[in-house]
Amino acid sequence: MFQDLFKQHIAKFSTVPFLFIGSGFSRRYLNLPAWEDLLKEMVIRLELPKPYDYYRANAANDLPTIASLMGEDFNEKWWNDDLYRDSRAEFAKDALSRLSPLKYEICKRLKENSQIIQSEILEHELRLLKKVNIDGIITTNWDRLIEDYIFPDFRTYVGQDELIFSDTINIGEIYKIHGSIDSPNSLVLTKEDYDEYHNKNTYLAAKLLTIFIEHPVIFIGYSLNDTNIHNILKAIIACISKEKVDLLKDHLIFCQWDSDCANPTIVDSTMLISKTIIPIKLVTLANYIDIYTVLANNKRRIPTKILRHMKDMIYDFVKTTDSKQKIYIADSLDNIEDIHKAEFVWGIGLKDKLAEHGIKGVDLKDLLKDVVLNDHPNWNPETIAKLALPTLSMRGRFIPYYKYLRTAHLLDRNNEIDANSEVVEFTPDFITKVNRITRNDFLPPESYQRKKDEVNGLYGSFNDLLQGCGDNALHIMMYTPLLSAHKLPTDELGDYLRKNIELINNSQYGTHFRRLICLYDYLKYKEQI
Repeated sequence: MFQDLFKQHIAKFSTVPFLFIGSGFSRRYLNLPAWEDLLKEMVIRLELPKPYDYYRANAANDLPTIASLMGEDFNEKWWNDDLYRDSRAEFAKDALSRLSPLKYEICKRLKENSQIIQSEILEHELRLLKKVNIDGIITTNWDRLIEDYIFPDFRTYVGQDELIFSDTINIGEIYKIHGSIDSPNSLVLTKEDYDEYHNKNTYLAAKLLTIFIEHPVIFIGYSLNDTNIHNILKAIIACISKEKVDLLKDHLIFCQWDSDCANPTIVDSTMLISKTIIPIKLVTLANYIDIYTVLANNKRRIPTKILRHMKDMIYDFVKTTDSKQKIYIADSLDNIEDIHKAEFVWGIGLKDKLAEHGIKGVDLKDLLKDVVLNDHPNWNPETIAKLALPTLSMRGRFIPYYKYLRTAHLLDRNNEIDANSEVVEFTPDFITKVNRITRNDFLPPESYQRKKDEVNGLYGSFNDLLQGCGDNALHIMMYTPLLSAHKLPTDELGDYLRKNIELINNSQYGTHFRRLICLYDYLKYKEQI
């Protein structure tokens, strides 16, 4: 199965992927025209004095040169024609060259395509894409689909200069290496733009080299023959010896769209770049649901947004001699003052010391106790549901999901998480795991399950069971899940759990008691609502 193979491949890396996104991505979701189609459209839209074929023929079919010729012809018209009075009022002071007016009008045109195509498959893909675990995105696209709609918490760098001269940290970042519609002069469009771009390609390649060596890079929306990709890979190869090219093995994953593909495949392939053969993985697919699902389920313990903030603070702390970051690094808190003013504390063996200062994280036992005792009324259930539950679900079997999902209004009419939930923190695996939980998941070991009929024959209610078992706490915890539903009201079960909450720390009974709390959570906040 493709998902299993792709998951195994991604699991080879200690780092999470980067996405390299091209124009096919914007065509798929925004129906933006391909580059040549855009130029043809602009010839008509701007009423240029010559037909598109004239520019094409005089540029020898070279698209950047075509754009330069169009820009030269359009410049005078833009500055003098009343049709562009409003455009001049907005952009004249920012025009830097004779080609700036064309770039500005192209940006206006692209902004008109800001609505995502209505399609069930595309909407499903984008819901999954919002949840993927990646470190960043490199793109040659000009539109704002990625930063506005999919990854609004990522930091965006526009153009080569901003990327090359900024202190990037390669987590939660978007690199728009060909510019953005927000800054018309940043577009890499004309022959002059590409000449300047190629002159700086070595610096860009050096900046991107670490990403390509350390991360899997997944190319989406490009053909294998794309000139931009070939030029970038050529520059990267120039930074390393031919013997080191093998370091890229398995790192480059190209997605090739094929509408006739019945089932996605992933195979070994190669690319020839500057007489150098580069090994790649080639994925053929008709949609991106499987790839996005695997990347969404590939969760890290700390959300990207928080991890980026932490790394940013540490980077600033190390780089500058007078950092303003609220960060404390130590191997002891014995003498620290104003610890509550710190946003981030880094050290070894500090957990207990932090607790002495009244600073404590939320762990599984805290949640279990709160389900029974309701002793944390100020906790935000939405925060617990989104940040704590998905992480805890990867560590253990018995997790009290339902109190927090219910009070955060994250369960639907069927008392389940909507399979199409927009909550970014809820991966497909997490949703499936929670929705598949039934009462049978809280049953005791099989040796006790054989006594189900006997237990229900002996005890007519939960209180009968308590009296019959007396001080035998183990039997109470093993037999309770065996009782028929009508014999187990949650108020009686809750009273028992509250009176015996100390058993949660019991080395002999703790696991069984925690299972009983989760059964209570399930019955009270899912089944009996």
